[in-house]
Amino acid sequence: MALTLAELCQDAEKDYGMALIAGRKGLDNMVQWVHYIEGGEAPRFLHGYELVFTTGMENHDTGWLMMFAERLHEYGACGLVVNLGPYVKDVPQEVIDYCDSVSLPLYTIPWETRIVDITYEFCHHIVTDEKISRSRAETLLYAINNPLREDDYKQGLEREGFVDGEPYAVAAVRLRVDDRERRESMERMVKYNAARGLNRYTTRHSILNIDKLMLVICQGIESSDFENEMENQADMLNEAFPEGKAYIGIGPYVDCGRKLAKAYRMANGVVKLSESYDKKFMRYADAGMFKLLMAVDDKSSLKEYYNDCLGMLAEHDRKNGTDYVDTLRLYLEHDSSIAEVAKATFVHRNTVNYKIKKIKELLGCELTQRDKLKLTLAFAIERII
Repeated sequence: MALTLAELCQDAEKDYGMALIAGRKGLDNMVQWVHYIEGGEAPRFLHGYELVFTTGMENHDTGWLMMFAERLHEYGACGLVVNLGPYVKDVPQEVIDYCDSVSLPLYTIPWETRIVDITYEFCHHIVTDEKISRSRAETLLYAINNPLREDDYKQGLEREGFVDGEPYAVAAVRLRVDDRERRESMERMVKYNAARGLNRYTTRHSILNIDKLMLVICQGIESSDFENEMENQADMLNEAFPEGKAYIGIGPYVDCGRKLAKAYRMANGVVKLSESYDKKFMRYADAGMFKLLMAVDDKSSLKEYYNDCLGMLAEHDRKNGTDYVDTLRLYLEHDSSIAEVAKATFVHRNTVNYKIKKIKELLGCELTQRDKLKLTLAFAIERII
């Protein structure tokens, strides 16, 4: 679920004298945690999505608060709370204007308010919300892993607001980045930004980890809105983390918890397909003939078919440093045109002819139309296994 600032702070004005003075457009920012910070260098240790409290006791020049707000925005804080008193008597107008310009919510609390009290309450709300989110995710995971045991999960889904008869939207997110810290940052961005986007339509959603993927499950949203939101997430992820790659695949829409396993399996197939084509976003509706392959439950039979057709050729490439599999793929994709393969690979036509001759010898076929159909299917399988 994840809390927004608006939800977290809804009673804070009455209980603690907390006042919003800037950044109103950012009230739908998601909150991961609460921090109390005084040192100017501390913001660089933030993970992102934190609400930061400060009194300014370690800073005595008039420009520090502006630089502090800029640093918080740079490192992904979701909001700033200034404790007015002996160290900060008033928030400068330039800081208010800046926070408005970047939609960084800026609050004040009176000196009489004890920061320990308000941060304790906020942390309690965040932990409680996280427990609810985990319970929802666990219920959905159980439904995916045990589709036939409806009696064990149906009531749980209903308690979470999910009802049979209404479409479930499912998206699989695959993150490709080597650095562990970067991956964790990408996962946080998926969790909080996707939740923020989906909250505009419905609160019945969950973002969870499964089989090295992140899975977004949502109910109460139009298919076009869900797809637009997920495509936007793919854009933001790839822009924010150019050193990594993010792929998102939309599965088929299903109408009950029992079918979530199918929706997940298909979304997984679509995201593999999107990665194989290096397309950041793809829908099940656009998967074409790959739908038939995704529908095969026994993936071992697909792997067996691939190995029967192309396994020997792939093994030859591995042992001898040749590129016969890639050459054959291009040959089939370019409708058997030697000239087009030569152009695509920047080699002479005679070189391509030689490679095709060797491929025929290794495969023991003449690449007839029937052979090509068989091999095209094998290459299609390669993209989703």
